[in-house]
Amino acid sequence: KFSYDTGGYDSPKVTIYIFLKDIKSLAKENITCDFTASSFDLKVHNYIDGLNYRRIVDNLDKDIVPEKSKIIIKNDKIIIKLQKCKGEYGSYDSWTDLTSKKTKESKSKSKADPAGSIMDLMKDMYESGDDNMKKMIGETMMKQREGKLGDGAGGMGDMGGMGGMGGMGGL
Repeated sequence: KFSYDTGGYDSPKVTIYIFLKDIKSLAKENITCDFTASSFDLKVHNYIDGLNYRRIVDNLDKDIVPEKSKIIIKNDKIIIKLQKCKGEYGSYDSWTDLTSKKTKESKSKSKADPAGSIMDLMKDMYESGDDNMKKMIGETMMKQREGKLGDGAGGMGDMGGMGGMGGMGGL
């Protein structure tokens, strides 16, 4: 059993709680955790009755700082503290989940192609949305294809009503 806390806005850590009865009585050298920028691998050797336990997460929602991440062993749980990376504006990235819904390949591709990541976002919204969300996205895509999007109130359209602006060609 495990649970996690992704932290609030600008929180520097993601915390994972793994509940294992009497884990504190196990020798510390039997508990290891390897961290990479996008994963962690917790191993518990010779737990109860010689059983081994492993929890590996290899596609974290965002990158972490491996050398600043750590484990803490309590009586009935192991606490894993993942150090978040700072975002491009100096604050810590906001995590929505422990693991990313995207594969590692698609995450690296979206960094290289920002326009493609917007389309991926729309696809994710469509796939995870309810019927109303799917209908709204479908109607918007249809209007865009037919050239109806942007007309009427709220859009700039052909900027009708802007007559009387003639004579500005010599600027």
